[in-house]
Amino acid sequence: MGIKRRGMLLGMLAATGGAWAASGGKRWPSMPVTLTVPFSPGGGTDMLARTIAEKLSARLGVSVIVENKPGAAGNIGAEMVARDTTAHRLLFTTASIAVNPSLYKNLRYDVRKDLVPVSLLTSSPLVLAVPGKSDIHSVDDLRRQAARRDGGLNYGSPGTGTTSHLGCAALSREAGLASTHIPYKGAGQVATALIAGEIDFTMLAAVAAAGHVRTGAIRAIGIAGRRSPPGMESVPLLATSYPQVEFDNWQALFAPPGFDAQDVAGLQRGLAAILALPDVAEKIRGDGAAPLGLAPQATARLVDEEVARYAKIVKDFQIQVG
Repeated sequence: MGIKRRGMLLGMLAATGGAWAASGGKRWPSMPVTLTVPFSPGGGTDMLARTIAEKLSARLGVSVIVENKPGAAGNIGAEMVARDTTAHRLLFTTASIAVNPSLYKNLRYDVRKDLVPVSLLTSSPLVLAVPGKSDIHSVDDLRRQAARRDGGLNYGSPGTGTTSHLGCAALSREAGLASTHIPYKGAGQVATALIAGEIDFTMLAAVAAAGHVRTGAIRAIGIAGRRSPPGMESVPLLATSYPQVEFDNWQALFAPPGFDAQDVAGLQRGLAAILALPDVAEKIRGDGAAPLGLAPQATARLVDEEVARYAKIVKDFQIQVG
């Protein structure tokens, strides 16, 4: 998928302290900055946003406030930033923003025209997981169990059209698994349902799965990425046997339209420096993700690739929302 085409990670650039000069001799920021997280509080994206907001505030010399605007698979918060005229509201979101153009036909914003890519911040491959008490230890075990059970297996996702949903659907097709999708409201609910045995398997971003894998509450049996997250090095890569099953729930920062190009570059450099801080990098890796900090141009190319890739997947699986 897009991660393997991103080239060498371009983001670990030199730090620049404080505010930076904008066009016309002005300086950005000139007022508090809001990081809009288009998901509920407490999730992996929200927690990372708060970590980065604290560090960014110290660098910029102004308050950086995290504001949660959940709803419509992240579209409510994304539209809010796309319509912003203050240049001080930023969007902290996930790969869902590349899926949504194919799922929602009446979006009131265009991710490639109405939002300015600042940086791809992290890469978090999806983890194929089963309940910790399950006797399933591989995709072959999943296939055998599905064949034995009338109606096949149930898998859960944080919602219709999420990368988790698309990943499980792709695996079911590639591996010949008879399965039924059960959507939940968020990764937390999916993990709870999996631990309780209400569903047979799921795919969760490593940041959502890592803690439960460490405690043994869930078992990781496959990684839908090109690398294994920390602590899951022995878990096989699904793409080795199923090349189409490579999914990543990356996190990225976007600015509103018209955001000055010099400010985009300066903000990206500041973010890359924050991601390189030992405590931040350790936290991200501890959650099963990789700190990146890609440059704006590389991030824009990735978004273009991912929008096109997910459009094909959504069409192939005839996925609809609402």
